[in-house]
Amino acid sequence: MRFINIQELKEGMILLQDIIGKYELVFLTRGTILTEEHIERIQNMEIRYVYVDEKDEEPIGKEADDRFHVKIDAQLTEQYTKSLSAFKTVYKEVSLGKKIESEIIRNAISPLMEEIMTDNNILGRLRSVENVDDYTYKHSIDVCILSTMIGKWLGYSGDDLNNLSIAGVLHDIGKSKIPTEILNKPGKLSLDEYNVMKTHATLGYEMLQDQDEINFDICCGVFQHHERMDGSGYPSGLRGDEIHEFARIIAVADIFDAMTSQRIYKSKQSPFEVAELIAKNRFGILDPYVSNKFLWQISKFYVGNIVKLNTGEIGEIILINKQIPTRPFVKVGNRFIDLNKSNEYKIMDVLAKESGQVS
Repeated sequence: MRFINIQELKEGMILLQDIIGKYELVFLTRGTILTEEHIERIQNMEIRYVYVDEKDEEPIGKEADDRFHVKIDAQLTEQYTKSLSAFKTVYKEVSLGKKIESEIIRNAISPLMEEIMTDNNILGRLRSVENVDDYTYKHSIDVCILSTMIGKWLGYSGDDLNNLSIAGVLHDIGKSKIPTEILNKPGKLSLDEYNVMKTHATLGYEMLQDQDEINFDICCGVFQHHERMDGSGYPSGLRGDEIHEFARIIAVADIFDAMTSQRIYKSKQSPFEVAELIAKNRFGILDPYVSNKFLWQISKFYVGNIVKLNTGEIGEIILINKQIPTRPFVKVGNRFIDLNKSNEYKIMDVLAKESGQVS
């Protein structure tokens, strides 16, 4: 890591800080591999020094970018697959009545923990993990990752962060006791079926509460992750600070992953559509502090990404407004569209990474 004058910047250097300009607009995100265009933009800003990483023996420009992406995405895929496979084994054993072993759970998710702690861009990189595994397993791992990242952004560390990650991966473990015809039903659940499905939070808690290795915080995260700040959730109708912070974090992670994932009975939604839903509910059913932290951090990962608008046009996200992170600036051809001022536009899909971005 080097702290250098912007006049010393070279192609292929990796940016180790977010570059934020006037009005709190994000110009470039941490992890960007610098190109000539990036350097020119930085040198036109009112900053003088930046943190970068430089590997002199590595190729530069697009070749460096391509190699960097292949390396980190392959590594994440390997770690992700290991965790998914280990958790699937645990889930199936629990469904047969076996006891949950906390050490096995920790080992199941440990391959991903180092990735999460050292790479702020892991959420964007998850899009590169091609996995068509059963939604139940994948969702549990994704919620674990999202919850752990949110915890990291909130300042969690050590045992607190580890316990949050365990609560995240186990949040739906009670579904192992739900009849498969309900759990995997392709259409909308009947009222009776929905009431059965809602018991998964209580079932999960009952499976964990008497195990010495699973502490109170983890149990609360599992038991309360469907509680809502306004009291409209289940199973206890808790309100506000009655809800454990683990559960409030998992609630945001759960909603985001569920709605941006392809499921048997429902198509996935754009991350920006879901982010806007979270923003709309952050002073109602969701914790506002947790939601705001999540929205700001996750939005930065999409700077430089290619997106499809509701008009069918293809553009690139170039700026994020910190005050309204769900409505970025998008460049379409030679036009610049401020989605905050042009409500008729929506981002329908995030298509790909633009060269030079780790997103």
